[in-house]
Amino acid sequence: MRVFPNGTGLLLGLSLTFLGAWKWPNGALCLNTFFSSSVSQFAVVLVFLIQGWNLNANRIPPLIKDYRNVVLVQGLIFLGPLIFVLFLHSNDLLPPAWKDGFIFLAVLPTTISSCVVYTSMSNGDSDFSLGHATLSNFLALLWVPLACSILIVTPNVGVLNEWYAAGKYILPQLFMFVLLPCFVGWLGRKVFLRNEESRFDEHLKRITFGCILFLAYLSLSKSILLWGEVDFLNSIIFLFPFLIIFLLFQLFLSWYGSIIFSKSPRVRVAKFFCISQKSLAMGLPLAGLLFAGESELEIRIICPLILYHFLQLVVGAFFISPIKSWVRRTC
Repeated sequence: MRVFPNGTGLLLGLSLTFLGAWKWPNGALCLNTFFSSSVSQFAVVLVFLIQGWNLNANRIPPLIKDYRNVVLVQGLIFLGPLIFVLFLHSNDLLPPAWKDGFIFLAVLPTTISSCVVYTSMSNGDSDFSLGHATLSNFLALLWVPLACSILIVTPNVGVLNEWYAAGKYILPQLFMFVLLPCFVGWLGRKVFLRNEESRFDEHLKRITFGCILFLAYLSLSKSILLWGEVDFLNSIIFLFPFLIIFLLFQLFLSWYGSIIFSKSPRVRVAKFFCISQKSLAMGLPLAGLLFAGESELEIRIICPLILYHFLQLVVGAFFISPIKSWVRRTC
């Protein structure tokens, strides 16, 4: 009987993850004490080793050459949410104290790991999602500092300085934790296994499933430890309706925007997950660079991001089963 991992199983896993983080947030602190950040880094590397193992490298160059989809997907990732947030702010529909946090959330790239995993679990085109998600994270090195310098008052003066600092910090991480593991996984498959029918089997899906849950536990636990249970709960209650509005817009934009230039349902699924998600892994280090020394501003910047990150994981998991059924019916 095959029930794991699927959308329902992932929802259950995320619910248990939230419960575990709430009851035992010190687990993340213990892991950091004994292993520093190497445990979370290992989980990220493992996800992209598996994605590289499953990667069809011949698909990547045509993806980049498809200029229409590049402009569409990247435009909807970066500009669509920003226009919506600015519209809400101009009509006094966002709390002023949290305006900067929602602007920062809106200009972030898509998250690579969960975007690719969810696409794969939904029978979407994971090569398409990997290519566009990785491209969005490279573009974010220029776009996020520029947008923040214009729309948010940042203590680090000078856009060029912010670009240099972001690139110096993020580019090595993208290479070490995304590109290199993907290459090693792809090369390992070419060397050790040539049977195309066994690509991304159930055991590998379970491993990526576990890695996503583990990373979600770490981010939730650290948030609870940083703010305390009472403040964390109050932030959830206050921000929840605004995050739901933002999420509903993202889902609407992603689903109806993804139909444009989509040659197959599998490509549309990949676009849907690329456009609808925002990257915690990129957002946290960029926030630390751009808002260093402004602890109050930094909290208001990262709080909506962390809460939305968990919310998008839960809602994305909910969509896996119906989208998977839709792909089977339409392909």
